[in-house]
Amino acid sequence: MKDTVLLFESRDLCYESNRYFMECIKEALENKKYPVEICDLSVQMEEKLEQILKKKENYLFAVDFNSLLPRMEIEDGTPYLNALGIPFFNYLVDHPLYHHAGLKKQFSGYSVFCIDTCHQTYIKKLYPHIEHVFYLPLGAVQANMERSFDKKRLDLLFLGTYEPEDALYRELDEYPLWQKKEVASLIERMEADAGLTQERALFAYLEEKEERISREAFAKRLNGDYLADKYLRNLRRKQTVLAAAQAEIPFTVMGHGWEHVKELDRKHITRKNGVGFAASIQIMADAKMLVNATPGFHGGLHDRVYSAMMNRTLCFTEDTSFAKQKLKDREEIVFYNGQTMEDLAESIVFMHENPSAAAEITERAFCRACLEDTWEKRAEAILSCAGKS
Repeated sequence: MKDTVLLFESRDLCYESNRYFMECIKEALENKKYPVEICDLSVQMEEKLEQILKKKENYLFAVDFNSLLPRMEIEDGTPYLNALGIPFFNYLVDHPLYHHAGLKKQFSGYSVFCIDTCHQTYIKKLYPHIEHVFYLPLGAVQANMERSFDKKRLDLLFLGTYEPEDALYRELDEYPLWQKKEVASLIERMEADAGLTQERALFAYLEEKEERISREAFAKRLNGDYLADKYLRNLRRKQTVLAAAQAEIPFTVMGHGWEHVKELDRKHITRKNGVGFAASIQIMADAKMLVNATPGFHGGLHDRVYSAMMNRTLCFTEDTSFAKQKLKDREEIVFYNGQTMEDLAESIVFMHENPSAAAEITERAFCRACLEDTWEKRAEAILSCAGKS
């Protein structure tokens, strides 16, 4: 009987977040009376893929995060997704430029979920063979424990890894000269304009050079220039953390790589290594305030924002036009200038000194997240996109 939703795990995402998201989707779908099977491909991959093919008549559709499946083939060279023959949704949690190898593949029933409307537009324009491209942000995750705002033990928290820019520049040194110049130009353009997407930056660069290339060549070129995005997301994380540190209130910075930032050798700053995704949610719930640095999203919000709201943790995030359309400043969130960050420390100090105002914001944010941003709501959207609502 074709009634089961198939969830693949073809790769591990940062801090195994995809496994946690899969469990959230599974629980939400099962609450709606849909049987769910999770297929973890980290061990015995070939055997498991064969077993799935033998049972393919049981499945309604399949979902995977940042999937490797579009590139997989069975023994006779047939693409695996063609052999599977059911609707497939590739849930991309970062910029599509990183997934060119899978997006360029053509299958019937191949759709994509994007967490950013700019990513959605990009895929529609550059990969028109993709059957459907949906905007679907990740859901909010609630911790097992709950503390009232005044009982939370961490004053200010930052979650995220850091890779030093000089290490990334050494990687860039391996590029051919023409591409070094191109990536450097993209970095310069996007650093000067925090609202500029990498695709728009590359388009402007090619226009200035009067270089005309095909749609397919543009997608491949952007994929090859991924280091610009990687460099800037690390630089902006560091800039955000250093700006927040100027508030001089107890600050916990959690994630791998921060030992390289010597400016954080200060008494009020505690650096901790990264932990698994589930543990990070528990830590977030124990923080009064969270600073978010969005990794180059211009038409979406990071799941940290939704999860902070769900756990009554006051979230500071960039004042992008998208964010300002979705959330109300100092009612559900606190915005800071994403270009200069000059107002971040002042806002942190104000909220630290006015805990009742901060607590009121977190309560409104919690109510909003419960109404609109749970994984139950995301599961409803997934079913709707699959034509099962």
